[in-house]
Amino acid sequence: MTTVQVTYAGLIKVTRGEAPKELYSHQNEAIKALNETNKNTFEGLLVLPTGGGKTLTAVHWLLRNFINNKKKVLWIAHRHELLDQALETLQLSAYSSLLSNVSGFRYRIISGHPKHDRPVNIQKTDDIIIASKDSLNSGLDHLLKNWVGDLHEVLLVVDEAHHATAKTYRKLINAVKNGLKKRDHDNGFKMLGLTATPFRTDESEKGLLKLVFPDDIIFSEHLRTLVARGILAEPIFENLETKIEIKQKLTAQEIKAIENFDRLPQDIAKIIAEDSKRNNQIVAHYKKNRKRYKPLLVFAIDVIHAVALNKVFKDEGINSDFIVAAVKDLTTGTTIAAKDNKEKIQKFRNGELEVLINVEILTEGTDLPNVQTVFLTRPTTSTILMTQMIGRALRGQKAGGTEKAYVVSFIDEWENKINWVNPEKLHEQDGAVFPEKDILSNNRIARLISIEMIEEFARIMDDSIVTTGVEELEFLKRVPLGIYRFSILEPSEGYEPKPTNYDVLLYDDTEDAYDNFVHDLKILFQSIDLQDREILTEAELEYLLQTAKQIYFPNYQTLLGYRDEDVKNILRFYAQNENEQIPDFLAFSERRKCDVSIVARYIYDNSLGGKAKSDYIDSLWNDETSFWQVLFSDEKLYFRKQLDIETLKIEGLYPNAVVSIQNVIPDTVPIEKLTLYEIKERDIVEYRKIKNAVFAKHTDAKGFISCAISGVKSQMRRDFQIDHIKPMSQGGLTTIDNLQLLTRKAHVEKTRIENTRR
Repeated sequence: MTTVQVTYAGLIKVTRGEAPKELYSHQNEAIKALNETNKNTFEGLLVLPTGGGKTLTAVHWLLRNFINNKKKVLWIAHRHELLDQALETLQLSAYSSLLSNVSGFRYRIISGHPKHDRPVNIQKTDDIIIASKDSLNSGLDHLLKNWVGDLHEVLLVVDEAHHATAKTYRKLINAVKNGLKKRDHDNGFKMLGLTATPFRTDESEKGLLKLVFPDDIIFSEHLRTLVARGILAEPIFENLETKIEIKQKLTAQEIKAIENFDRLPQDIAKIIAEDSKRNNQIVAHYKKNRKRYKPLLVFAIDVIHAVALNKVFKDEGINSDFIVAAVKDLTTGTTIAAKDNKEKIQKFRNGELEVLINVEILTEGTDLPNVQTVFLTRPTTSTILMTQMIGRALRGQKAGGTEKAYVVSFIDEWENKINWVNPEKLHEQDGAVFPEKDILSNNRIARLISIEMIEEFARIMDDSIVTTGVEELEFLKRVPLGIYRFSILEPSEGYEPKPTNYDVLLYDDTEDAYDNFVHDLKILFQSIDLQDREILTEAELEYLLQTAKQIYFPNYQTLLGYRDEDVKNILRFYAQNENEQIPDFLAFSERRKCDVSIVARYIYDNSLGGKAKSDYIDSLWNDETSFWQVLFSDEKLYFRKQLDIETLKIEGLYPNAVVSIQNVIPDTVPIEKLTLYEIKERDIVEYRKIKNAVFAKHTDAKGFISCAISGVKSQMRRDFQIDHIKPMSQGGLTTIDNLQLLTRKAHVEKTRIENTRR
């Protein structure tokens, strides 16, 4: 029989000596916590921010505690790049300092990608299987029969664990767990999730991952801590608009191909790469900021772009060069070898090159500690690629890097055709602090909502659209109370599903409707026979949308910020996830500090005009502790225009507008003396906490909610409203023990009786 060598399976030999990558203190602390947890069975999470070394920490720990003791490991993820990264880390860590009992171990890497293996080839001798969850699910019988069926103990590692609530993950996890139980080895199942993404762990809220990983967080470290320790650099994000419009008409198929494969059509890539105005702008921006930016790493679109950019840099007297994968030299026709790339990288390390331009070579793996700045001159739809590109600049001083790092994005005008990854938004999401309550830091949540807010403001500023009705609203009514944030694994034409993040903004007049909607999803879905499916058909999605609109959003046409797409995305999220998961709600707790009408009132009452007015507005705009620049996306013009609108309201030029008078100093009162609506206006977190507690008090173990007066039961929140047992007019307080749930009919009857008694 003829045999050939393959790279997707084989033996990794153990090298004598110390593993070359020394762990940082937080990684050693994580390993201590994992060692303690490993004394028993567990299903928990290791949480480290991007750049914090999740993969390396997990690999060091599992090699010493599992592979070294001849125990099996199954490592799963949803993207083949993550699988390659895991295998590379295993190979680089296979040293006797971690593996003293074995001379080697067998691996197999499985996914739908052509360079990887298939489940049918799984062997009992495989020590670690690194696989995409979709490929394993499609060949689940082979995994269970050829591998799990012979195991007494297994460690299941779930990379990017925040996706583990998806049904396809749960199906695989349960299959492995049940496979061990069948052989009376139910105590042999251990599971470790790896993630950088924030999520709630509040027991009363049933955090998204709590039911999948019941042991919760085994160890976590915050981004801020690693920055403070000098392990990671402080990222400074800057955006530069190129003013280049992508006018080519993209077909739906082309857009889908771009989003699935992260490749620009050749004609568009050529136009961007060869645009001299854009290339000169990139180089000019560097030259202007040369002192703080160098050394600079540039991520170019393609080889043509790298060559063109390099010429402009050199023409400006800047010592630069480029590296690409195997490519022919345009002058000599010879192929540029990997050796040439290594020599250029070494020159960059040594400081002989000030700028290094590359095409997807330096995304990971290569050690480049001295990068001060990265230029993102190519857009990407890949969160993994964006994370890797940002990561090249984030090595802190203790790691041989810098205190601060600049990430500069060059943004072309695509007319919102493509869902490009926003580097700052991605980093904020991955690095967020774990809140005890539902709050992220104020500027962070403001930044998350600012893009959509500014679009709303821009529509208001458009003279061609009649927006008087919106302008007459109190300004705060146009500022969201918070957002639902969630991720969906989207089907794609690629080899694995593509994770896509979605935000749904909740305003004052949509918060209750959405809250009832998301808590009633279980009932809505009873009319759909999903079974193990996680993708709704178009007909099912449309049916659920229309039902939701009829029940929860009957006046959707008049609701600020309502969009059919938001409701559809929540429905798709619920279909994909098990255990009755609902999206995370992130509250904008400092919303009241963003009231432009208060600023306008101050200017009006103090007769500020001319330079005095301009200086006052500048002082607010430039105050680093304020929200204005974040909320208005650094567009001072929009801020000024909103101030003008609020001033015109005060002057009576919007006769139907509600204008608050700011000539009194309000008293401070205990929160329980406020109505629920007043609490909602002032503290959305406290409001939702009270509301959830009241519903919990009236909900039985089977999920039925009861009316306190009639005893009528229903599983739908929308059938009930919160009522004070002792009315506030008689001294009643807004406290849990003085609040009850009534059906709408019971509430009307109670109100009628109370009015009769007066």
